[in-house]
Amino acid sequence: MTGSIYDLGYRGYDGPRLGRRHAVATLVRHAIRSVLGLGRNTRAKVMPLICIGLPALIALIIVGIRAIAARGGFEDVPLIPGHDAMYALIAVFPLLFVAAQAPELLGRDQRYRVLTLYFSRALRRTDYALAKLAALSLGVLAILLIPQLILSVGLILLDTDIGAALRKEAGIVPAIVGSTVVIAFVTAALALAIASATPRRAYATAAIFGAFIIPGIVAAVVIGLGIGGTAQWIILLDVGSLLDGVNAWFFGVLPTNQPLLESGVSIDVLVVAAIVVGLASTTALVWRYLRIQA
Repeated sequence: MTGSIYDLGYRGYDGPRLGRRHAVATLVRHAIRSVLGLGRNTRAKVMPLICIGLPALIALIIVGIRAIAARGGFEDVPLIPGHDAMYALIAVFPLLFVAAQAPELLGRDQRYRVLTLYFSRALRRTDYALAKLAALSLGVLAILLIPQLILSVGLILLDTDIGAALRKEAGIVPAIVGSTVVIAFVTAALALAIASATPRRAYATAAIFGAFIIPGIVAAVVIGLGIGGTAQWIILLDVGSLLDGVNAWFFGVLPTNQPLLESGVSIDVLVVAAIVVGLASTTALVWRYLRIQA
């Protein structure tokens, strides 16, 4: 019995090697498309459309209310929400978004065992984790920034003095950018750190909801009992309160969270705690992928 050797024309690759930076950029682009449901079936697009579209609709409604008020001669109605109140109105949507998309962003690669393919190239494990974090953070940023942009455009167009309105909106841009960047980073980092622990989507989604909701309920009960003392610091376990404090700190207003107000904890402490949560979650995410079996 004899064998045959066939020349199939395989050749080694001798083209340009784009390297690690290109690999990371490509992964970020792919991850952004994934979290937004681009290039996927219709069902994958539903949650991103809801989480981006409804906050934008809320902003349009606020602009419409302001337009009606201005026509009636009530330009400065204090009860109509402004930039500082926008996060409180749409806070549920970033949570829904990360709870749905973070498990999808990480779980698929673990379930289908494709991490080996990623890590066999120029891409490092740290690059993979941080690229996913960047993509999810950008998705949350879109949810938070689009309503603010709509509100800014509406306020400028409704003002009779366009120049003064532009200067006023320009002055509030640092608060908008600062608050949304910190909130997006902390929200995405915590969700991904939790989602990285299991490839099971349902488990990860439930754990993310639990991490964002249960501590807030516990903190509200403990503070409501009026125990006082160190018990008030339990508010630092509630991520929702921390993010509300971040928003209040950047805009220079009081938080909307009642247990947070009752706790008496300084807003400066809340901002520091929120950043610590984001950095600790990022560290946990990277550590997980340094140890995970590809």
